[in-house]
Amino acid sequence: MSPFPSDLIPNILCRLPVKTLLRFKCVAKPWGSVIDEPHFAKLHLDHSLKTRTNVKLFLDNCLELDDKAYAVDFDSLHNLVHFPRPFMAETTKYRSRIIGSCNGLLAVYHREAGIALWNPSTRQCRYLPPLDDDIVSDHDTLPGYHYDKNTVLGFGYDETSNDYKVVKMQRSKSQNCYKVLLYSLKANSWKRIGDCPYDFPTNYNDGAYINNSLHWVGDEIGEFRGGKVIFALDLATEKYYEVPEGDRSFKMKKCGGDCPYFGYMNAGVLGGCLCVSRDYSTCPVEDHINVWVMKEYGVKESWTELFYLSRDEWLTNIFHTRAVGYSKNGDKVLLDDGGGRQPAWFHLENETGETLSIAGAPKLVSTRIYVESLVSV
Repeated sequence: MSPFPSDLIPNILCRLPVKTLLRFKCVAKPWGSVIDEPHFAKLHLDHSLKTRTNVKLFLDNCLELDDKAYAVDFDSLHNLVHFPRPFMAETTKYRSRIIGSCNGLLAVYHREAGIALWNPSTRQCRYLPPLDDDIVSDHDTLPGYHYDKNTVLGFGYDETSNDYKVVKMQRSKSQNCYKVLLYSLKANSWKRIGDCPYDFPTNYNDGAYINNSLHWVGDEIGEFRGGKVIFALDLATEKYYEVPEGDRSFKMKKCGGDCPYFGYMNAGVLGGCLCVSRDYSTCPVEDHINVWVMKEYGVKESWTELFYLSRDEWLTNIFHTRAVGYSKNGDKVLLDDGGGRQPAWFHLENETGETLSIAGAPKLVSTRIYVESLVSV
């Protein structure tokens, strides 16, 4: 007989890390049955998100030939672990990259092999079915081993249907638009949804998931303006909508120059808030970007300028840079540029930089925050 009341066992177990829970499954069958229940996976995830525990920093080796992936505890940057990647690396071939993180699942994209949903904590992996031939043949692909501007991706969780979804947008050869495919984990299938009503001047980052929607920056079709619109795709309604932007005339004049024109480089999520980078590459004083956060989703007046990065002074390529996350005490922001240079911390108070270096891990990595979970694929 268990020394604990049966209704208390899940509340005790949900406080433990995934690795410990997987061991318990092997040594205690009654506890194993509890851990295998979908309700417990949600209980464990909710506890981790509420208490900010079991948070990991994924280190994606982008440049070297490496079949391993790496992760550390985000708060301490210690306890380095490595595990096999869903797609093998091959010399002179495309390398896989992470296109999104949600509730412990990572979406992994390989330009030739496809897409996989992967839980690195449990090692579960599901390879998504291929697209129909007619969709593939109409894809206007671009050559190269890195980002393809004609392929736009995103991954998120639809709270309405309790379903994980992948979005793949492909520029059409036959029409002036991006055709959009939506994958449902529940159905394990793709379907075509409405074409994207926007174009993408750049594609340095994938869809940013917040408020049940994926977010990108772009322009109206036929109007190449360097990224003037912040827009989103609601995963429940499958409808597109524009996000109100902040005051375009306001800017902290740190550069000292008159630079009223800018485009949005990317959208991201920082501290649970939507964030964007404003590109001031036409500034007469110095090339720079400003990172803004929307402190209350959907409220135009809540946009706040967070910090300024100069091309000449900052440690990463600022025009590929995205915000990864705040440090534990909130005084620093981790930034990376997709693996071209080492990620770096930006100190908010004194506005200085500090290169991220983790013993035993590759130097040039793209980083993602994820929470360990038992969510199944």
